Amino acid sequence: MNQKELSIIIPSYQKKEWLQRTIDILLKYFPEAEIIVINDGSQDNTEKIKNIFGNRIVYLENEKNQGKGFSLKKGFKEANGQYLIFTDDDLPYGIESIKDALQELKTGAEVVIGERHDFYNDKLLKKLLRPLLYLFLEISFGFHYFDTQAGLKGFKREAGKTIFSLTFTDQFAIDVEILYLSRKLEYSVKTILIKQQNFGPSKFNLKGIMKMFFDLFKIRLHHYYEKK
Repeated sequence: MNQKELSIIIPSYQKKEWLQRTIDILLKYFPEAEIIVINDGSQDNTEKIKNIFGNRIVYLENEKNQGKGFSLKKGFKEANGQYLIFTDDDLPYGIESIKDALQELKTGAEVVIGERHDFYNDKLLKKLLRPLLYLFLEISFGFHYFDTQAGLKGFKREAGKTIFSLTFTDQFAIDVEILYLSRKLEYSVKTILIKQQNFGPSKFNLKGIMKMFFDLFKIRLHHYYEKK
């Protein structure tokens, strides 16, 4: 198989209509890219995507809902591109953010992370917990990122393949583990400002938030003992 310049990896759960729209847009603006979709055990006929787009996309499927981290790991293992970028299935940061991430990768960065300064459709619970999350990350991980959770991150091939081969968390905490491993492996990380333009219903609820905090403790302990 000839290597693609760009692979775009999209984990998806229960957003078939949004996902279909996203793929249509990506095929228009990145016709030569490899588009990898991971259906994370959806029950909303997301599997029909493979028939709608055929060999224009790479379609992967989890038998049951496994989580964002699990799905990304599967997608990155499959990815063939020289540059690997993942985004959310509702394409909330638009096309320009992908172009900006790709440009930074081409000009030297090994890892690129999107950072939001404005949070739209932000429920009160998230507003209250976000400062607590970033205080925890600063104390436990030494992070000084304004936004670790934006669903757009890019990697040069070697960096992306290596990082995801070492991740172990399966849920939303994958974004933190990516950054932790990037620093541990001494990859150069570039932050780009992104703006949220579109968004479907969020799957990140109270249960997911509590699970994320628990997973953060596990990430810190796992990689701490791994160094011993």
